[in-house]
Amino acid sequence: MEHKPYFPTNIAGQRLWLVNYKGLILVHGAALGLTPLQITALQNACQAMIDKIDEADAALTAGVAKVAERDNTVKTQMAVLRPAIVSMKKNSGYSTTIGEALDIIGSEIIVDTLTVKTKIKLAAVPTGVDIKFGLEYCEGGNIYSKRGNETAFTYFKHVTHPHSIDTRPNLAGNAAEQRQYYVVLVINDLEVGIASAPETINI
Repeated sequence: MEHKPYFPTNIAGQRLWLVNYKGLILVHGAALGLTPLQITALQNACQAMIDKIDEADAALTAGVAKVAERDNTVKTQMAVLRPAIVSMKKNSGYSTTIGEALDIIGSEIIVDTLTVKTKIKLAAVPTGVDIKFGLEYCEGGNIYSKRGNETAFTYFKHVTHPHSIDTRPNLAGNAAEQRQYYVVLVINDLEVGIASAPETINI
């Protein structure tokens, strides 16, 4: 019969195995033909591994604590720096040159106008359909819709913020209707990228 390897692969299991082996080799070693010196050597080997496992565990625990301490310090102290930087940028003496020297100007965001695409989320609200989407660093978006028994999407409206509510009533004769929407992002009044996937809602 085949057996799995007797020495565990996980550290916790290895430590338990070593503690057990170290203790019981003293009990059974003589019956297995080992001399006292050989038994001691095996016990010392076990203890050396146990010590290093314990040292590593202690270092990992301390490391986790230090990482948390680092992150909390950065968060706390940046809460001091950020308002000061905002105030500096509003000062009459501020210039782009100074901002670049202090490295307080983020790198320019470049939008790929061929592939940029947003996602939309719809929700029914008392006043109509709530339409939300991400601007993806663009200036706005054109919303297109298809209502009820309409067979094609038509332009609904342009928005410069990623949120709009369609307050239009249902089409004549429709107590309830299915609506679909998609958004194309806009830069400099021109549509860019790829239209979002259409989303559907019943109201």
